[in-house]
Amino acid sequence: MELYSTDVNDVKSPTGSLRAERAAVTRRRITGAARTLFATRGYAATTLSQIAIAAGVAVQTVYAVFGSKAGILRALREGLVNDPAADAAFGAAVAETSPSRALELFARSIRLRWETGHDLVAIHADAASADPMIRDEVDRVLAARRRGIAELAQSLVQHEAALRDAGRPTAIIDALTLPELYAELVDVHGWTADAYEAWLATALRRLAIETSDDDPGGVRGRPSWST
Repeated sequence: MELYSTDVNDVKSPTGSLRAERAAVTRRRITGAARTLFATRGYAATTLSQIAIAAGVAVQTVYAVFGSKAGILRALREGLVNDPAADAAFGAAVAETSPSRALELFARSIRLRWETGHDLVAIHADAASADPMIRDEVDRVLAARRRGIAELAQSLVQHEAALRDAGRPTAIIDALTLPELYAELVDVHGWTADAYEAWLATALRRLAIETSDDDPGGVRGRPSWST
């Protein structure tokens, strides 16, 4: 379609720039409408016609831009997975030599990702239950998340002598950063995103690097290396 032309000369022209801007607005309207409908009606029950009506566009436009519901869901997922600010914070966390600071940066990255996209996790879980192809795509994203957490935990082991291996911190970091926990604290209990981030950083430091294997809950309230 000419509306979505990617010709370099066309995009550089005033008309081309306007077309690109309109195309971006159209994409946002469609994905925004789909996000709301997927969350309220369920992925399987939502039709492209309903999305088109909610977005205020023709259903043919939805087909032309995304091709299918799965295409819309993929665009939503890419926005969650490819978050520049969250990715930068994660990269800084892995590169950080201070374990405490690394976990602060990681808490920041998690806050940024879930603040704008924790609802999409529930949407994807619902969609995956209805579509095996989506289930495979979600499994790949989850595997990538776990690899990232394992990478962070391994970097903590390298800089924290009290940690014997990466197994325990990996499990703790995985559990404490689940999107469901963010939703419970922020959506249900009314925490701010700032409060969540501060709590998460403290909890990660306390449980991932300041408790020993024989004191898993930290009930003695002291680091494993204290005397």
